[in-house]
Amino acid sequence: MRFSVAHKAATYLMVACAYLAMASGGGIAPPIAIGGFLALGASWFWEPPLIRYEKWSWVWTVGSIFALVYSILTAVVTGDFLGVGAQFLVWLTIAKAFNRRAARDWQQMYLLAFLMLVAGSVLNADLTYGLCFLGFVISTTWAMTLFHLRREMEDNLLVKHAADRASERVEVRRILDSKRIVGGRFFVGTGLLSMAVFLASAAAFLTLPRVGFGFFLKNRGGLTLSGFSEHVKLGGHGVLKSDETIVMRVELDPKVGSRAAPAMHWRGIALDKYSKGEWSVAPESQPTIESVDYPRPGTERHTIAWIHALPNNPNRIEETAVKQEVWLEPLDSDVMFGASNPRVFETSQVMRRLPQKKMFNEELRLQHSSTVHYTVWSQLDPPSPLQLRAAHITPPAVARWLGTYLQVPAEITQRTRELAAQITANLTNNYDKAMAIQRWLDENTSYTLELADPGKQEPLDFFLFDRKRGHCEYYASAFAILGRIANLPTRQVNGFYGGEWNEYQGYVAVRAGDAHSWDEVYFPGKGWITFDPTPPDRDDPLGRGGTGWRARMGRFMDTLKFQWAKWVIEYDLVAQLGLFKDIGSALKAGAVHVRDAIVHALRYWPVLAGVIAVMVGLALRKRQRGTELITSRRRDRDRSAIARTYHATLRTLAKHGIARAPGVTPQELAARLNNDLGPPMTELTDLYYAAEWGGKSDPAAERRADELAATIRSSLATATR
Repeated sequence: MRFSVAHKAATYLMVACAYLAMASGGGIAPPIAIGGFLALGASWFWEPPLIRYEKWSWVWTVGSIFALVYSILTAVVTGDFLGVGAQFLVWLTIAKAFNRRAARDWQQMYLLAFLMLVAGSVLNADLTYGLCFLGFVISTTWAMTLFHLRREMEDNLLVKHAADRASERVEVRRILDSKRIVGGRFFVGTGLLSMAVFLASAAAFLTLPRVGFGFFLKNRGGLTLSGFSEHVKLGGHGVLKSDETIVMRVELDPKVGSRAAPAMHWRGIALDKYSKGEWSVAPESQPTIESVDYPRPGTERHTIAWIHALPNNPNRIEETAVKQEVWLEPLDSDVMFGASNPRVFETSQVMRRLPQKKMFNEELRLQHSSTVHYTVWSQLDPPSPLQLRAAHITPPAVARWLGTYLQVPAEITQRTRELAAQITANLTNNYDKAMAIQRWLDENTSYTLELADPGKQEPLDFFLFDRKRGHCEYYASAFAILGRIANLPTRQVNGFYGGEWNEYQGYVAVRAGDAHSWDEVYFPGKGWITFDPTPPDRDDPLGRGGTGWRARMGRFMDTLKFQWAKWVIEYDLVAQLGLFKDIGSALKAGAVHVRDAIVHALRYWPVLAGVIAVMVGLALRKRQRGTELITSRRRDRDRSAIARTYHATLRTLAKHGIARAPGVTPQELAARLNNDLGPPMTELTDLYYAAEWGGKSDPAAERRADELAATIRSSLATATR
C-alpha cells in the first residue's frame, strides 16, 4: 500500500470510529447522521487533480457560517445544546475532510474526531460505543504514527545518500507514493500494541477508585420506552405484544431462574379506581408505608409494609425471599418493579428519591432519567388454598379502608352484576369465589390481540356478553369488577409478565411486549394475593425466547450489551467494592483448595518423593544427551584444513578489494578472476568442495591447497606494487 493511501485510510478509519461512536447513540437526527457519513465517504475522492481547493473555499466558508448561526438558534430554541453541538461537529468534520491540504488540516481532523468521541460518551450508552472506542484506539495509533512521518516529509526532509556526496533533496511526492515505507507488519505490530494499551486502560478503569458514584454518567439521557402506563384504558397493551425492546434485565437465583422455570409477574403499580373503562389510583387509596435504613456504606434500603398482613421482619424477609438484581431502563413512569410481592428494595445512596408524587398500594418510586440498578427481595410462594379459605374474618381496622377496593361504578350494567352473583352463588369464602370467577372467564371467553371498539357500550359488558374475546386488561378488569360485586376486595396490577431467559449470563430480559395486567385479592392476615385470570394459553409471540441459532445469537449480543452497561456505564464505587469482594472470595477459596491439596499430598510423601526423584533423573539424563548432541553437531561443523586455507584466502582477496558478494558462489568468484588469479583460485575451490562436501581430504591435498594460497597471495602482492 502506498504511504499516502495508508495514512489517509488510517485517518478516515479513526474519524469513522469516532463518528459512529457519537451518531449511533440516537442523539443526532437520522437524516443528518446518515447524510454526514455518506458525505465523509465522498470526501475521500475530493482532492487534486480532480478539484482545486482554492476554487471551492468560499463555498465551505459560507456553509460554515450558516451552520454556526443555525446551530446557535436551534440550541437556544430547543435547549438541546449537546445534540445540536454534536450536529455542528458533524458539519465541521465534513468541511475539514473536504479541505485537507497540509499537516495542520490533518491535525484538526484528529481534534474533531476526539471531540466526537467525547460527545459520544454522553450521547451513546450502548455497546456500540465500546466497539467504536476500541477501533478508535487502534486506528489512532496508526494515523498518528503515519502523520508524524508525513509531517517530516512535508517539512523538507533531507536524506544523505552517501558519505562522500552532498545531501540531496528528496521529492516528497515520490516518498508518499512509495509502497516500501509501511506494510502489513507495521499495522499488525502497532495494532497489537494498541490492544495492550487498551487492556491496561480497562484494568485501570476497574481498579482505580471511582469519582463519586458514576458521577459523569448517572445523569445521562436515555431512550424513554412505552408499554407501561399508570392510567390504563382498556385496549392499551394488545398492540405491544410483539415489541422486543428490553425494559429491564433481572439477574435471578439459579433456583428460580431458568428457561424451564415458570414465568414471573413483575409487579409495578396497583390501580383501584375503575370508571368508564379506565383504571387509575383513587385519592383515598392506601398510601405506601415504607421504612428506610442504611445497612451498608453506600446503600439505601426501603422495606415495604404490606398492610394488615403477617408481621414484617426485614432480616427475616431477606432470609426467606428471592433476591433479584434489576437493571431498569427509563420508562414513562418512575415506578420500580419486583417479582410477585416485592418487600425490600436496595439501591445506592446517590439514587435516593427526590421529592415527587405520593406513593400508593405498596408501590415504590425512584426518579431516574437513565438505567438504574437496584436489588429486590420478593416473596414468591403464596399461602396455601387451605390457609386462604380460612382467612375470611376481616378485622374492624381493615374494614375502614377496604371500601376503596370494593367500589363498583354506577355504569356497570345489571346483567354484569347478576353474572357475578350467579358465579359466586353458594360460595362461603373469598378464595373459592376468586377461583370461580377465574374459572368462568377461562371457560367462557378467549384471548385475542384483535381489538374491537365497544362504541357507547360499557367495555366490560361488551367483553363479557357480546365480544367474549379480549386481552389481559379485559380479563383483569372483568375479574376485579366481578369480584367486587361478590364482595371481594380487589385491585388491578400493572407490570410485566415473563421475559426471555438468557442462558449466557443467567438473567431475564423483560421486554416492552411483556407488559401485562393481572389482579390482587385481599385476604385478612395474609395480605394481597396475586390472581391472573388471563388464560395460560394466550397468544404470546415473544414467550421465553426461541431456541434457534438466531435467537441464541440475539441473546449473546444482548449479554454483551448488558455487560457493557453493567461494568462501564453503571460502574460506580459500590460495584467496584463488590468486584473486589468477589475477587477476594475467589482468591481465598483458591488458597483453601491449594492448602487442602498440599495437605492431602503430604500423606503420600514417600510416593511423591519417589516420583520427584524419577522426574529429576529423567531431566538430568535428557540434558546430558542434549549436551552430547550439541557437542557432536559442533564437532561435525569443525572446518577442515583445506576449508580454513580457502576462507583465509577469501579474506585476503577482500582486503585487496575482491570480496565475494552474498549471492556469488565460490565457483562463480573463481571464474571472474583474471589470468593470474583465476587458475589457482579455481583449483583451490575444487579442493574446497571435495573436502567440505565430498569428504576427500588428505595430506597431499592440504599441501597443494597451501601452495595455491601462497601463489594467490604472491600474485596480489605483485599487482599492488
